[in-house]
Amino acid sequence: MASGAVDRSLLLSPLPGSIPEATRIWDLRRRTTTGTLPGSVGAVTSHPDGDLLVTERGQAYRMPAGTRLPSVRSPGKSTALAFSPDGDHLAVGDGSGRVVLWDGKLDRRLGVLADPDTTTYQYVSALAFSADGRTLAVAGDEGTLQLWDVPSRRRIGSSLVTPGDTVRALAFGPDGGTLYAAGDHAPLQTYEITPDHAARTVCRRVATGLSRDDWNRYVQDIAYRRSCPKH
Repeated sequence: MASGAVDRSLLLSPLPGSIPEATRIWDLRRRTTTGTLPGSVGAVTSHPDGDLLVTERGQAYRMPAGTRLPSVRSPGKSTALAFSPDGDHLAVGDGSGRVVLWDGKLDRRLGVLADPDTTTYQYVSALAFSADGRTLAVAGDEGTLQLWDVPSRRRIGSSLVTPGDTVRALAFGPDGGTLYAAGDHAPLQTYEITPDHAARTVCRRVATGLSRDDWNRYVQDIAYRRSCPKH
């Protein structure tokens, strides 16, 4: 299931192999089916403006007419999909662990997010953009969870620690400082991901910040200042 434009509709898509293979568009106010998309199964996602629908099979439809876009504007088959809240980007995860970024109208492919340190490939199981669209959370089927900076297409820090369960759903809190992850078996996980929280966590673990000697060795271009407050 997925929400349609401004929550006026609900998209009901069957699992692959179901009969019939068609996504139903359910009008929430009228409580009735207003259209179907034949051949559309599996995960679906809707552009925030409600004028574009993309499926995990790589099909793209112009809504509300349900007109299918040409194959040159298809993002290809995927294992996870997500539009940014502002509609500027579409993230498409695949079976190799990569995430391809498209512009929000599928006019062009913008780049690929791929971990150069990956040695065993796992499929992307869930995706979520922060409210400002600048951060993308990417989950893998072996329980990995990584944050990416969308403008620079670089990883943000190391992977977040998870129970190892396949992450099926991701969501950012409204302020972008909290990330929620849900899996098949593990309870809901909550992550505080603001830089201030990360700094406080490091300082709590190491008890003291960098000494002047360490600062001069690692942070040479900035005048020394205490990196962890006194307790």
